[in-house]
Amino acid sequence: MMTTKTTAHPGQTGVGEPSPTMHDDRRKFERLNLTEHAVAVDENGLQLGRVAQASGGGMLIYANSAQILAELPKGRRMRIHIVEPASGTTTMMDVEVLYVHDAYVGMGFVTLPA
Repeated sequence: MMTTKTTAHPGQTGVGEPSPTMHDDRRKFERLNLTEHAVAVDENGLQLGRVAQASGGGMLIYANSAQILAELPKGRRMRIHIVEPASGTTTMMDVEVLYVHDAYVGMGFVTLPA
């Protein structure tokens, strides 16, 4: 009878399942460097809030008010501009609201139809 030894990698049990006690902190996309003054602005010029934790997959926006949070329900797709006031740089992006939690909104980058 032949036996096979299975070696678990960090974060896994010996059967290929993630270990419930270990957390894999690798990201699909590296975070982008933005200043703390970067803000998201909608197509009408309304400042949505401060941009934080932006990466190649999406970003987090700390909303300026409860009214703005109410206008950004999960699933909403829109075009926004990321403005860096210090450098005067503006970047347009198409996004979808992925989640709303307390005072912030998680948005993923998407392609909107023309």
